[in-house]
Amino acid sequence: MYVNENNLPCLTTDDYELFDVMDDYLTEDCDYDFECLHFDDSFAKGHFTMEIESGITFTELVASIKKFDLDEIESIYKVNNL
Repeated sequence: MYVNENNLPCLTTDDYELFDVMDDYLTEDCDYDFECLHFDDSFAKGHFTMEIESGITFTELVASIKKFDLDEIESIYKVNNL
C-alpha cells in the first residue's frame, strides 16, 4: 500500500485472484470506488493496482485491509504462487 503522486491511497498486488478478492471486499463491504490499472503483458501474472477514490485516506485503507482475514489473503495468494 502506498500514496500515489495524486495523493490517493493505493493497494497493489502481483496476483489476479488476490486482486479480485480485494476488489470485491473493498467495493462491496467497504463501499470504496477505485480505478484498476494493469501493468504487464501477462494477465495471470501481472501487476495490479487499486487507486482508491479521493476522500478515503491512507489510514482508512490500512484499517480496512487489517479487518480482512489475513489467513484468507495468504491462502488466496498461495493458489497461484506455490
